[in-house]
Amino acid sequence: MSNTTPTERIAWRDWDESAFEDAQREDKHVLLTLTATWCHWCHVMDQTTYSDPRVIEVINSRFIPVAVDVDRRPDLSRRYNQGGFPSFVFLTGAGELLTGRIYTPPDQMMGVLESVLSGQAQPAVAQEPPSAAETDPARSDDQEPLQAVLDRLDQLYDQDYGGFGVEPKQPPWEGLRLLLARNGRSGDRGLLERVEKTLTWMRAGIYDFNEQGFFRYSVSRDWKVPHYEKMLVTNANLAMTYLEAFQVTRKRAYRETAEGVISYMMDTLWDPAGELFWSSQDAIEEYYQLPWKDRAAGEKPPIDRVFYTGWNALAAETLLKASAVLGRAEYGRSGSQLLQRLWERSWSAEEGFAHVAAESASGVPVLADQVWFLRAMLSLYQTGGQPRDLERARAIAKTAQDLFGAPGGGFYDVGNVPGAAAGSLEQERSLLENSLLAEALIELHWQTGEDDFLARARNGLEAFREIVPRRSYLGSHASHRMEEDEERLFLPAGSAWARAWDLLSNGPVHLVVVADSRGADAQRLWQAAQKIYAPHRITQLLDSSRDKDHITALGFGLDRSPALYACMGGMCLAPITSAAEIRQLERARPWRFQPQPGF
Repeated sequence: MSNTTPTERIAWRDWDESAFEDAQREDKHVLLTLTATWCHWCHVMDQTTYSDPRVIEVINSRFIPVAVDVDRRPDLSRRYNQGGFPSFVFLTGAGELLTGRIYTPPDQMMGVLESVLSGQAQPAVAQEPPSAAETDPARSDDQEPLQAVLDRLDQLYDQDYGGFGVEPKQPPWEGLRLLLARNGRSGDRGLLERVEKTLTWMRAGIYDFNEQGFFRYSVSRDWKVPHYEKMLVTNANLAMTYLEAFQVTRKRAYRETAEGVISYMMDTLWDPAGELFWSSQDAIEEYYQLPWKDRAAGEKPPIDRVFYTGWNALAAETLLKASAVLGRAEYGRSGSQLLQRLWERSWSAEEGFAHVAAESASGVPVLADQVWFLRAMLSLYQTGGQPRDLERARAIAKTAQDLFGAPGGGFYDVGNVPGAAAGSLEQERSLLENSLLAEALIELHWQTGEDDFLARARNGLEAFREIVPRRSYLGSHASHRMEEDEERLFLPAGSAWARAWDLLSNGPVHLVVVADSRGADAQRLWQAAQKIYAPHRITQLLDSSRDKDHITALGFGLDRSPALYACMGGMCLAPITSAAEIRQLERARPWRFQPQPGF
């Protein structure tokens, strides 16, 4: 019988060198638990397993217990997640992964602890890359990977309920935005139908019509059983997806959904004092299952009041896009001001962006934060046209190269932090972040005319070419289980890679306004261009006085009245001088090519 009293708790420690040093000195294993404030089953495990006196006594006496919030340390989550939340793993004092599991009840946990202590736990085996036959039976060794991604999405597509895979059903914004871009190039109606069916079923199933915003995912194939947490990152990405679908279809439901998501973000996740977005809202099933009249009077699920730089930059990009598409100037002002605050509080030319905004010791530098901020800054430049924004984008790209650049092409997911080897934190290259960054670097090339950005993007995408759509990262770590499971289920990273490769291969639809940028006619052309959906559209406002050299380099004249040049495929159309002509351009869609057979 244990002598541990119920008031005692596991003595959780932070992830740092001292934990591994103590493990080696005391000849103990490290028990690492991965948790999140929004995670329902993490709370259940805290209240049951980790509150069981037997479990507490064994862990405190025989292990070095370490707890990590997965949002604060996405690098640890990526390497050690065992396929869900919560996850826990056992590590040697040298950082070697022994074994791990997801949610485990108290009695089973006692068995796991005993097996680890006796040396009989099933060892963790490094994940081998799945074969082409397992992930994409249609792909041959010489098949173009872009087509392989499209074929794989075709195989995964759910004809009945939209989305990809069976269950759990994850919102596949990367795949949907790829299909929208391919539809924009080919006019293939089947691609758009897949997007629309998915958006319709998601809205019916995991959208909160009472308090707005999307839940994180659905447990069921038909989207009707939500996992009730709400994430800033999920809602920002889905708002952008619905905005693009509205641009293409002009369907009111898509516009209303995007506006509802932004209302949720502003009403629930916005901190008026810190003037930034909080990260998430908890999943309290009982609250969301109440009738609305009772729910309205109940205590709302708690908020994780942490400001993550990358997610806030993503939210700012969403606001800027919504402003341009919907003509809501207040969204644009909010997005611009948000990026300015983040720049002042979190940016360092030597260290990049801090992962947690306005926090003095924010830990490991994370590539994703740099990527999302670079994309948001380019969006700000596209919608505002200020040279300062382009210069900041250049600075972010340079710092990202300095801190994260990999010798073999592409970028590591975390910076090179001294002492990281104690936790076996070898730097690795994530397909998703590298693809999103490559897309931004290609855009930066088109905005500046500098070929170095294009070369970096090409090298980065080429580095992953052989693993698409089979894996989600380049590295040798023993885990990455959840990331690989998601890739097999709905292909988020492969879809992002394919979208960037499409942009690299075919170029953007480049809409350049040449004018006195302060003039009313220039602004009318500029605002009309923002509303167009075209595959990989890049807009640019060049001032006829300030940007003479760039205008001349592009081959445009300086002696015209305000004009928009639409360029694609190495050629430019005749100058456009009115908003009505821009709307006619959108109807004509000269960027389309002849659709190919199949998906």
